[in-house]
Amino acid sequence: MTLRQALESLQQDGSILRVVGAKGGSFVAEARVPVDISNLMGLSKQLLKSVHSASSIVISAQTISAEAAVAEALQLPVGEEVHRIHRLRYAGATPVVIEESFLPAGLFPRFLELDLDGSIYELMSSRYSLAPYSSVEELNPVIISEADAKLMEIKADSAVLGVKRTALAKNGQPVEYSRDLIRTDRLKIVVSGRVGDAT
Repeated sequence: MTLRQALESLQQDGSILRVVGAKGGSFVAEARVPVDISNLMGLSKQLLKSVHSASSIVISAQTISAEAAVAEALQLPVGEEVHRIHRLRYAGATPVVIEESFLPAGLFPRFLELDLDGSIYELMSSRYSLAPYSSVEELNPVIISEADAKLMEIKADSAVLGVKRTALAKNGQPVEYSRDLIRTDRLKIVVSGRVGDAT
């Protein structure tokens, strides 16, 4: 009974994986990499604090007409042109995040001609002087689709963390809207902040 309780506690902490079946058992879990989603420092820079390599591949990049949700987040008319950048992010050799980012095409002309495998935020800053300064995030559990599960190399219908983010420039103008899917079995999500002055 004591051993069973100890194993259950380790499983809840994410320290071990328990597999049922003939080849099952209790196995040491791969350590989760901490990522602070409230920190606008690029994901790759955060991952590189804990893993030996971080990379991304572009699944697709195109200029499209903004649907209602995207237009509302970016404070644009419905149908206004936006750049949609769909990427898969890796920690080491493991796919950990699917990103779908939307940028106002009027603010970022010829953006899709740039190298999009690296930091999009660095390109926004260095090429257009429109670096994200703050953001508003919405977090929700999501059951992943079969297509996205294949990209993430996990079982279909697995639960992942869905993050919708609107990034704002220093003047408060929306410069990016993104919809991300995050593997919480490989990333440990952290939100940092500070307590304001007591009144």
